[in-house]
Amino acid sequence: GDTVFFHPLIIHGSGANRSDGFRRAISCHFANGDACHYDANAKADDETRKEMTEMVEDRMAKMGVTIDPDENPFVFLWKMRARPVSGTKANL
Repeated sequence: GDTVFFHPLIIHGSGANRSDGFRRAISCHFANGDACHYDANAKADDETRKEMTEMVEDRMAKMGVTIDPDENPFVFLWKMRARPVSGTKANL
């Protein structure tokens, strides 16, 4: 198989998987304990924000989760999907 690494500032994606096989992917995001939430809504275009909010709300509804209208849906989504990454120190 292939391994591809993308720089975080490059917009990237791929087409639909038209094969009978599965497409496997791992996505990792690293942040230290001093990281804090940045309210992207302050900078986002209104139409884009509306589209993305609907997408998050639809995904949450499929999971049977209702979001408080006063809560930012993205904060809620990341709280649900985030997982801590830990490992064992090794000298390779």
